[in-house]
Amino acid sequence: MMNANIAKSPWVISRSQDLLWLQGSVVAGLLLLLAFLALPKLGQGNYGALNPAVWLLLFWGVIFDGSHVMATYARTYFAADEPSRAALPGHGSFAWLLLGPLMAVLDYFLCTPQPSVVGHAGLLFGLFLGFAYLWAYYHLVRQHYGFLALYRRKEGLVPSLTAPDALFLWAGTAYPFMRFNLTEAYKTSGLPVLLPDAWLAPLRLSLDAVAIFFLMGIMFFWLLRVIRKQAKPGPRHLFLLIVVAFSNLAFALLDNLLAITAVLTIFHNLQYHRIVWQYERGQQRVPMGSLLWYAAACIGFGLLWYGPRVMGVALAGSDLIRNVLVGLGWGVAFHHYYIDARIWRVRRQPVVAAALDRGAA
Repeated sequence: MMNANIAKSPWVISRSQDLLWLQGSVVAGLLLLLAFLALPKLGQGNYGALNPAVWLLLFWGVIFDGSHVMATYARTYFAADEPSRAALPGHGSFAWLLLGPLMAVLDYFLCTPQPSVVGHAGLLFGLFLGFAYLWAYYHLVRQHYGFLALYRRKEGLVPSLTAPDALFLWAGTAYPFMRFNLTEAYKTSGLPVLLPDAWLAPLRLSLDAVAIFFLMGIMFFWLLRVIRKQAKPGPRHLFLLIVVAFSNLAFALLDNLLAITAVLTIFHNLQYHRIVWQYERGQQRVPMGSLLWYAAACIGFGLLWYGPRVMGVALAGSDLIRNVLVGLGWGVAFHHYYIDARIWRVRRQPVVAAALDRGAA
């Protein structure tokens, strides 16, 4: 049975833990953003081993992003109980690792190379990268929605994609991503440009108007409910404001997708470690049976993944090798996205909900 105090609390874990990990981890994103602003910009012409921004990207990848993917595997493949592994797909899911290298090789022989994110690639690999960044951002926002669903559950509310808070989250985070795709920064990113230049400025203005009208409308509706005593501010509203504001800030101040991805994802990386820890605590254990083994596995996996993905790409002498490494790096990410979308379905997997509740007790 759920602890009565936990059931009445609007916090996913507790006030202090939520403010520190689930919401306060945005501070790490702000610090990383400031660091990227202070260092030489990442670009096709200066992506090399001597660029300190590349080393910063490597540091984030090994310590934070790589470790959080290892946390997924610790929570599933390395878990001692069968229910924690129940949602895992078959071994065929590892085929995601091959998609990127395959696209890189086909692109090399079939397409004319053009400037790409970290070198040169043709249209085929460019479309692959566009798909990769789109899925990466969707995964990030989907994880934020997962935390919103947990907050709603703690308030006795049913998660809903059409609820005003969910609409605010999806619209507030989709807006900066869509707007970035209509800017000069996107044009210089090396990703495929699908719209004529003459359309970009009018589309940006139209998108700005629609986003402001829609988001302000939701906020006005909610404030009206607060004034009428039909609702009151809570942790989920603070969470929403932090996520939406930070997403817009990152896209407004940075013009490189690699830096933007790192800055936005480190926020999620820290949240993820904490929620995995809570789940494992609810199972009366620590990840992989030992904090030392867990930390070693996380760092080791981060090095194996991000060493080639960042520094290997920086040192590669040919575009084919560089793109194969980039594609392989994305393949690991795809596998994580696929697994992660299956293992945290609280409403469909009571064992997950029960473990999270016990972990918060």
